[in-house]
Amino acid sequence: MTLRRRLAIGLLLVSLGACTPWTRVDPGSRTESRRDDYTLELPLGWVKRTTDTNGFFVTRDGPALNYIAVNRQPHDRKLPRTKRETRADMLPHELAELAIAEWKSSEATANLAVLSSTPVWVGGKPAVRVHIRYKNERGLPIERVMVGLVDSKGRLSIQYEAPAIVYFQRGLADFEAMVASVRFR
Repeated sequence: MTLRRRLAIGLLLVSLGACTPWTRVDPGSRTESRRDDYTLELPLGWVKRTTDTNGFFVTRDGPALNYIAVNRQPHDRKLPRTKRETRADMLPHELAELAIAEWKSSEATANLAVLSSTPVWVGGKPAVRVHIRYKNERGLPIERVMVGLVDSKGRLSIQYEAPAIVYFQRGLADFEAMVASVRFR
């Protein structure tokens, strides 16, 4: 193989590696922030999708088995299915009602059961924690926990989802630690 061909292959491999959409969360890349708005700590050992611009998406065992999604949206950005908006003066239980209505309007989660809906504090702000269970198209029970809040900058949701069998409990502590790490600037 010629030197030119080796160099071309080497450059191709390096450029492909730079385009990888996932990166492992390690102690040096654990703390994340968005828009001078908030910071949080991602769970160690999970992998982060590097192409997200509005929030964060991390998974431990692959997106089909578990994930945590963090999303921050302005109030005027309507929810995709119900086309409703949030307001800065909404109470946490009103946000929970919106989230549940949004999920029920999706065919994938229309059969959901609300396991709990409780007020919590996130980064010193009032929030809500909604825990649901539904069955996917194959009958596998899936659990989802969403912690959400509204403030003057918009709505923030942190959502964890995994199959109820084994995977949900395996990642729940990491999710709870991530929520507890949220700090607003």
